[in-house]
Amino acid sequence: MNPDPFPHPSVSLPELDYQWQYRILLGIDHQQNRRLLTGLLGRFYSLQDSPSETVNWGHAFDLCIFDSLFLGRLNAQIVAQREAASPVFLPFLLLLKRAHLPLLTPAIRQQVDDVITVPVDQTELLLRVESLLRARQQALKLSALLAQEQLQEQQILADNQILQAMATQDSLTGISNRRAFDDKLTYEWKLGRREQTPLAVVLCDVDHFKAYNDTYGHILGDQCLRAIAGVFDTVIRRPADMAARYGGEEFALILPKTDSEGAVHILNRIRHTLQARAIPHQGSPTSACVSCSFGLAVAVPSDDFEIEDLLQAADAALYQAKAEGRDRAIVAPALKSIPQP
Repeated sequence: MNPDPFPHPSVSLPELDYQWQYRILLGIDHQQNRRLLTGLLGRFYSLQDSPSETVNWGHAFDLCIFDSLFLGRLNAQIVAQREAASPVFLPFLLLLKRAHLPLLTPAIRQQVDDVITVPVDQTELLLRVESLLRARQQALKLSALLAQEQLQEQQILADNQILQAMATQDSLTGISNRRAFDDKLTYEWKLGRREQTPLAVVLCDVDHFKAYNDTYGHILGDQCLRAIAGVFDTVIRRPADMAARYGGEEFALILPKTDSEGAVHILNRIRHTLQARAIPHQGSPTSACVSCSFGLAVAVPSDDFEIEDLLQAADAALYQAKAEGRDRAIVAPALKSIPQP
């Protein structure tokens, strides 16, 4: 007569916390052992003995108990499920005849977290199961904490990106602000000096904007500035180009690797697009619609010039455009090199 593979415990069964929340997969091909395990563990846990190949075991179960027959029959699937459960710990317990222990290869040992031999004491089995389930519970808690930390890091990153955007974006028009313009100009100046490529800078002033505010009010004045920014955003399409609100009713453009002819072409497109918008301006002596004046300066950055020289040249050209009647673009003379001593 075969000995009982699950002798009755000599001590009382352990008090297990929250036992019914645990789900155990029984991969036991030996029918008698499966019935005995079901009778014992079914009192404490939710059991299933028919795993589906399409189910993610790491989500469906908290512990998998196999015998050697099941392990050999579904070895590839078990390995795949083990990998799929990572990094959340999914414990595997192998039920093995004591006589088969010498057949336990290192490869098989790496696939399981614990081995218990038959015949086994019920109390020992329950304690082993409880230990593995507690390890699983701790792994799930750790995974949840890590996921929460990742979410917090992502939120912090998103908040920082928002703050960075707020720090470099004009709140009224939505385009870049003066700070972003200064940083961009410094970067493009250094890049142009290294690559010896032209850099174009444009300063723009909305013609008679004070009269616009006096005629239509500041709310419509803000809408007018947003509309002009929208024109810049429509025309300026190259990733390296920048349109910025320079201050008040002033705007500025940075056009890297752009010569005078290319910059004038862009300004003409801006002027035509703005004219097509036909924003009424009854208070303007220049035009019946909103118009802008532009000052353009172009230079190949070098040690002979400073960024301020380029800005001053664009500002002087803007002043000339306004002095000549506004609603036009003036190109500044080429910057002259400083004589070497």
